[in-house]
Amino acid sequence: MSPSAYEWARAEERTLARYVQPAILPKEFSWPSYINRLDLLQAEGPRGVVAQLYQVVCKQKIQYDLSPFNPHANATQFIRKPATILSEKQATCLDLAVLFASLGLASDLLPVIVTVEGHALVGFSLTRTRHTNRTAPKPLAWDKGRLADLSILRELTGQEYLFVECTGAAHSQSLTQLFPEGRGRESNGQMSFDRACVAGEEQIRVHARLKTEPARENQREFLYALDIHDLQTKYGFEPQPESPDSAAPGNASQIVQGPQTNIKGQVNGPVLSGEFNAPVTVGDITVGNISGSTGLAIGHGAQVTVNQNTGLASDDVARLFALLTQKVNALPEGTKKEDAQDAVKKLETEAKKADQADEGRVRRSMEFLVEVLPDAWEVTVNTLLNPLAGLNTVFKKIAERVKVEREKKDMP
Repeated sequence: MSPSAYEWARAEERTLARYVQPAILPKEFSWPSYINRLDLLQAEGPRGVVAQLYQVVCKQKIQYDLSPFNPHANATQFIRKPATILSEKQATCLDLAVLFASLGLASDLLPVIVTVEGHALVGFSLTRTRHTNRTAPKPLAWDKGRLADLSILRELTGQEYLFVECTGAAHSQSLTQLFPEGRGRESNGQMSFDRACVAGEEQIRVHARLKTEPARENQREFLYALDIHDLQTKYGFEPQPESPDSAAPGNASQIVQGPQTNIKGQVNGPVLSGEFNAPVTVGDITVGNISGSTGLAIGHGAQVTVNQNTGLASDDVARLFALLTQKVNALPEGTKKEDAQDAVKKLETEAKKADQADEGRVRRSMEFLVEVLPDAWEVTVNTLLNPLAGLNTVFKKIAERVKVEREKKDMP
């Protein structure tokens, strides 16, 4: 990964959500301190918040530009990070779509990124925020955070989603007049916010087409829309933290896990465990074939303690997952059933990891199952809290939190 840009594999469409990272936004993209966001949201709704975010970007005087040269452009695309956009004052439509989506999440909005052939834009829910506990319209049309039905997207345009032509916040006078991003720009090369919203709607309603439809000069093939919030919170595409610069031998920098193997203890160098059938190189140290090894610390003074945990902690936990699987399989066919089956599998996988369990994944999976299986939440939580179950502290902490929140919710 470049220090200034992400390299996104086009074929892995949903992974685009990983690059929407509010946590790394420079202060120049912060919400203005003199405006109360909640008051604005109450008075003008999400559109008013989006309008303010649009002005924040416009003030940075960004120029529309192409993506950095990439010899593998057919397979991957570089996406400038927010700090790079700010320092270089340059951005593509996809750079800006990811930036606006990050700003939206930071302001409690629900963004979607829409891609058509050669272009990208962003939309925001007009009826829901991240704190709104309400299902999105047309939920069955979305396949795990991805929508490929252009007719559904058009139906939701203007009612559920406000679409914004992101390049309108950047300066340009050279974009083609065939498409909305090239029309309606002011003398400085930017669009007003109202014009950017009209252009965004035009992109969906007029200038996008299905692959099966006849190609026209002023239309581009619709590819998909991605629900960023759902992808990050329900389907495992949460943002990946920036890689540390200290990935050198002798520093704790990398852990590679093999199947059902857990690593604990003080690590003074990269640690590898599992099946490796070829020489491994870490920094300037190369180790030969370590197939079958259960633990290896590489680096001067490196130490590691390996704890093998090859199964679920107790029969009670095994029976719990069997019960959850049975109840999930009894749900009506549809996306919710598939999501629930995926949540059970993720929980079971994390239960095998001991203290290496991913807390965020455990929490999201458990909270989702509690909602879709209301008659099973009590036995689920109580089993996980049982000391005899022998589960790790991550599960116990999340289970305790879910129990308290659920009991509060059930109080008259």
